[in-house]
Amino acid sequence: MNNNESDDKIEIEKNNIDENDSENLIVNQSEDEKILESNISDKENDEEISETMLSNEEEDEEISEEEIDDSNIIQTKQEIIPDDIPEEEIRDIYRNLIEGALFAAGRGLTIEELSTKLEIKKKEIEELLNELLELYNNRSSSLTILTIGETYQMQIRPEYSEKISQFAKGGAIAEKYLRTLTIIALKQPILKSTVIKMRGSGAYDHIKYLEENEFIISEKKGRSAELSTTDKYAELFGLPRDKEEMKKAMIEQLGLDQK
Repeated sequence: MNNNESDDKIEIEKNNIDENDSENLIVNQSEDEKILESNISDKENDEEISETMLSNEEEDEEISEEEIDDSNIIQTKQEIIPDDIPEEEIRDIYRNLIEGALFAAGRGLTIEELSTKLEIKKKEIEELLNELLELYNNRSSSLTILTIGETYQMQIRPEYSEKISQFAKGGAIAEKYLRTLTIIALKQPILKSTVIKMRGSGAYDHIKYLEENEFIISEKKGRSAELSTTDKYAELFGLPRDKEEMKKAMIEQLGLDQK
């Protein structure tokens, strides 16, 4: 073999080596790119997992807060009604709570208000109120429960009101005074002389009592006086302070025909 042929063979082998190296470099580069893409994908998956974990943690915190709120409600009820009390005794406790609320309020209470504040179902409130009405009607007591429109109110029986009313200061109002007060509220401003014509001579004492307890005010009007209710009356019975709005609310509560 001459020198030229030897040089050509060496050159060919060199070229083959360069081509193999180039192919290997491309393959390695492609594999590196795949590894890089895989790493990026893994990173994105990790970020998604992290976001999911954070979301789950937030949900767990919300659930935990709800559980705490429910626990507080349950704890509040358990302070009054332990778990081991029979259903019949629980019903008695609910009835007593309603009775106490009517006594303490000194005004008419709706089923809605009793249900919301005592955390007792409306249907059960209505049933227990009917039981209390029957109970008070059939037993010897100076107190009775009246239904005024959609409200329930504890009042003094008429036969006891004369003596008991002298002790009342913003509490339960005797029925005779309540009737006179209702007329004044519905017809206000109304002359004192007109009220006396409607309610009889006993209305003098009624008006005096209502003024002393700050349920009404009087203003001189000719020979008579003009009567109207006070803010105290509106607050006591949960009525609007505006006189016209008060009348509308009372007419609706009492189920009267508006004229």
